[in-house]
Amino acid sequence: MGIRFASTLCVLLSLCFPAKAEKLVLACNEWTPLVDSKKENHGLFVDILKTAGQRVGYDIEHLILPWNRLVALTKTGEIDGISCSTFIADNQDWVTYTDQAFWVTEVGLFVRNDSQIELTQLKELKQYTFGALRGGAYTKVLQGLIDDDIKLVFYPKEANGMKMLIEKRFDILFTGNILGNYILQTKKLNQADSIVYLETLFLEDIHPAISHKRADADIIANRLSEGYKLIKTDGTLETLFKKHNLYPTSYNVKLTN
Repeated sequence: MGIRFASTLCVLLSLCFPAKAEKLVLACNEWTPLVDSKKENHGLFVDILKTAGQRVGYDIEHLILPWNRLVALTKTGEIDGISCSTFIADNQDWVTYTDQAFWVTEVGLFVRNDSQIELTQLKELKQYTFGALRGGAYTKVLQGLIDDDIKLVFYPKEANGMKMLIEKRFDILFTGNILGNYILQTKKLNQADSIVYLETLFLEDIHPAISHKRADADIIANRLSEGYKLIKTDGTLETLFKKHNLYPTSYNVKLTN
């Protein structure tokens, strides 16, 4: 009876996951420190993605490309999908998202510690000037939270934004907690210790998204979700956090199922 059960289980597993790993090509833009072309295996996020994929029979090749280019390649099917996509309902006509978020980004307010800015009601922040990454998605989020007419000062790169906040060229920087603190810790900015993180205003769930040019997009997305759950429950995810010395801000990457 035991031999028959084991044999049946092996057959079922072979039907679910191929014996030979199937190649997938996914891409993200440079997203330091989580996706970084200069780091081992392109950083923590890509390490999580590849490890989850391996558990369910995928050999993931990961590319770092400009965002507009990787979106275009996903739409035409030249690559299989986007590794680090934010869930956007309107995009479901050309990608299938994993039901499991692979990361949760806390986005909030960085201020100077002598600014005396306090968060009581969001509408009261309208009196201040905000740094905004040129072409960045967070600007619209910020306007939606506070007001369309908030005063914006644009900057070209995130490190520039933090430097301009230190120099008092605007009052508040709205960006990811981990990214902002990474810049403060690594970019050797003068008076970096004058900046504090005030509060999180927005949680951004990051999901791999598979191109509909793949007829098996739904299957791939589901399997990647299962792969993530496997590495979370057996402690591998924790090991990857330790390996890269990087953790979710409040350790809140939770299982959705």
